[in-house]
Amino acid sequence: MEIITFAQLCVGEGMKVKNKKAKVKLRSFCCELKHRPLGGDSDSEELIDTLTLQVPRLRHSKLEIQWAFALIWQKLEEPEYCDRGINQVFIFTADFKELLARIETQPFEDEPAKHLKPPSQDTYDQWQRVLENRFKQLYGISLEEWRDANN
Repeated sequence: MEIITFAQLCVGEGMKVKNKKAKVKLRSFCCELKHRPLGGDSDSEELIDTLTLQVPRLRHSKLEIQWAFALIWQKLEEPEYCDRGINQVFIFTADFKELLARIETQPFEDEPAKHLKPPSQDTYDQWQRVLENRFKQLYGISLEEWRDANN
């Protein structure tokens, strides 16, 4: 099982959770990547991969889930994953007890779906500012300083 962290998203390699300036607590999510054939039902789904996503704890569940969503979105754009036929993603709490998000790249006739558009740049920038402010408030260090310390 591959573990993907926020530091990998920022600097492309593993991270040190503890440094001289801040000890950052992490929250883990489990992510199942699946392929479901067109015209198939949920019984015909094939598990392609399972990933563990780790994001800094922000004491704000919605922001943490959005951060995990951003990690998986970026991961699915990598060539290694583009060619694997993944058309469903399930994000769970790390202990697999609670389904937090189900993402499909195509609608299926037997299940309702909501079309999700990528956010505008302004919306993304605003979300990132909220995230950065929350991180600094909790850990006393900016995300940029934390990334640099873990580079």
